[in-house]
Amino acid sequence: MAIYTIIYWINSLGFVSNRKSKKIINFIAIMLLIFISGTRYRMGGSDVLVYENVYNGAPNVGAVLQYIFTGVNRGVNTNYETGFILICSIIKGMGFSYFGFILLFAILFYLLMCNGLKEFVSDWAPFWALFMYKIMFYNTFISIRQGLTMAIFCFSLKYIRDKKMLKYFIFCLIASFIHRGAIILFPLYFAQYIPVSSKLIKYMALIFAPTWFIRTHVNLGGVIDRIINIIGYANKSEGWSEATEPISIIHTLECYIIVILVLIFYKKIISTKKEREVKLVLQLFIFTIPIFTLLSNWIVMTREKDYFVMMYGILFGYILEGGTTALQNVDEENPLSDKRRAVGFWNARILTMIIVVACFIGMTRYVMVFDGGVLKHFTSFVLQDVSIFR
Repeated sequence: MAIYTIIYWINSLGFVSNRKSKKIINFIAIMLLIFISGTRYRMGGSDVLVYENVYNGAPNVGAVLQYIFTGVNRGVNTNYETGFILICSIIKGMGFSYFGFILLFAILFYLLMCNGLKEFVSDWAPFWALFMYKIMFYNTFISIRQGLTMAIFCFSLKYIRDKKMLKYFIFCLIASFIHRGAIILFPLYFAQYIPVSSKLIKYMALIFAPTWFIRTHVNLGGVIDRIINIIGYANKSEGWSEATEPISIIHTLECYIIVILVLIFYKKIISTKKEREVKLVLQLFIFTIPIFTLLSNWIVMTREKDYFVMMYGILFGYILEGGTTALQNVDEENPLSDKRRAVGFWNARILTMIIVVACFIGMTRYVMVFDGGVLKHFTSFVLQDVSIFR
């Protein structure tokens, strides 16, 4: 737990640093995140040994390609997506061990995510704070297939913004060959046409709030079964169409707290310079409202929620930046200017403290609770007698 705490608070220095210092702190934070995600030694619950066995059992690249194009199976594990098996085969063929694979995965994950989000994120400090709480452990320690598809989604966000449908769909197709849950990404291209506004967010929050009480009666199995059959995953659906995995009410409350913050600071959020980026982030953010209410009992959405939850951290940056921008625009000749500036400054500081402390508490709780606390004691393969090469 100590290393997570150190990295978290190093990143938190970015909340109160100047622009130059923020860049240095952000770089250090990314390097440390790559270290813990990429050098963890058999950490991440029961999935760790499963992934290690899948990697070690991956056949050569030729066998995988033969299976993809002819259907002839010479040792391909059909329980996992062929795209993921192909990646394992390629890296394994390059001479890397499973530990080398994990390190390369972490590097690729953060490269794709940072490259894709650099035009959307206005402040990395609040993003990484939220990331370490809500995203990091599940998507870089546990479900690495979904983690990679999430990174691909981040990289392809610019294609939604720029209305480049073909390029976006190509990346979605690649992602779906790595993790079948990525099929949810295809329709997200059309999120850009949602007429998002503060009224829409408010009305959605009010309409969906009562549906939390009837979530156990929602059954969309027939719909997802048809989709699964259409895309050819009927024998690989893992029972998702009928399975349930309730989301804790804590996540629903968090969602509504952020909805309230967005409504309070809506004018400041949309006043930021990243106009098209802000609009798309808000359009994706509103999907969290039905996910954490009406659909919060359905395993397909509880597993795929992180594509949208990621927007929380980006919005935190807009809120804090928006507050600063608004204060800078105060009329200097107004006698109330200094007072308003001071109030705004302390409001921003208080909100910053709340975000930092809340995310830290959430991260700590996750580490302590997940799978009986298996994540508490970080172990790096750097300190073990293993190599990244076979």
